[in-house]
Amino acid sequence: MKHATINVLRIALLLAVLGGAQASETYPSRPVRLIVAFAPGGVADVMGRLLAQALQERLNQSVVVENKPGGDGLIGMGDAVRATPDGYTLLVGGFGGQVIPPLMRDDYPFDVRRDLVKIALTAEFGNVLVVNKSLPVNSVPDLIAYLKARPGAVNFGSSGRATSDLLAAAMFMLQTNTKMVDVPYAGGGQALSDMMAGTTQVMFPQLPAVLGLIKSGQVRALAVTSERRLSQLPDVPTLSESGLPGFRVTSWNELYGPRGLPDDIRDLLSRTLVDAIRNDAQLRAKMFQLGVEPIGEGAAQAEAFFNDELVRWKDVIDRAGLKLQP
Repeated sequence: MKHATINVLRIALLLAVLGGAQASETYPSRPVRLIVAFAPGGVADVMGRLLAQALQERLNQSVVVENKPGGDGLIGMGDAVRATPDGYTLLVGGFGGQVIPPLMRDDYPFDVRRDLVKIALTAEFGNVLVVNKSLPVNSVPDLIAYLKARPGAVNFGSSGRATSDLLAAAMFMLQTNTKMVDVPYAGGGQALSDMMAGTTQVMFPQLPAVLGLIKSGQVRALAVTSERRLSQLPDVPTLSESGLPGFRVTSWNELYGPRGLPDDIRDLLSRTLVDAIRNDAQLRAKMFQLGVEPIGEGAAQAEAFFNDELVRWKDVIDRAGLKLQP
């Protein structure tokens, strides 16, 4: 009886392994759901649709974008984390959804290291230090001197409580020993409108949101927050070049799956996206037009980058005393 039981268990295990292998070999055999945890029209949404199209064309299967905004990305992420790990529910996310909120909330309900399988690092985009045209500054040293002479008298707009523009401003004030007043908004559009109107004077928006305003001369760009100059703004210096060595703030985009996603499905998705981003000239052109830099790194690099960002930003968030209320 004991041997019979062992044999039954062995057969069951073998069938499970064979079934899993067969499922992976036929993947995807039905439409894939790609969750974007933010509202339609933003950078995350546009990136999600570009990635969905790239996957759909190369996997010969429908990839449907589903927007699930709310809770600083928590609602969409929760849906993805709780999904069956079979590759048919994926999440487009990154810095604003999967790094900042967990570091700013003590009661964050997920372990982003454990609960998300990192599939690919797809794109990166810098923020831009912009000022209202009436502010009498033309460079970063000018702005620092202006702020030091008027501590707490200048307002900066932020597009939310868990955003790269807020963290860029916090890092800037820490490194320059200056003080500005944060005026928070529910989104970047209104924040930029009020900055142009003079309600606030300074902002660190993401490049895609502000590129057109810079090109048309409606705001003045002093510096970019990335490590290198941005190809879309080649004449705008980095903050490192402007007297703040080592200053680096970039938003970025990754593709995730739920914990337990089979390795072969993860690797298929990773290879497919990396090949598309590196070699599809039309896709790259659309990314540049959006204001993002195509990256195209695989699963191992995506995970290492993700973990490094968690460590780096925990230090900044703790030093700045930034918290999100549940």
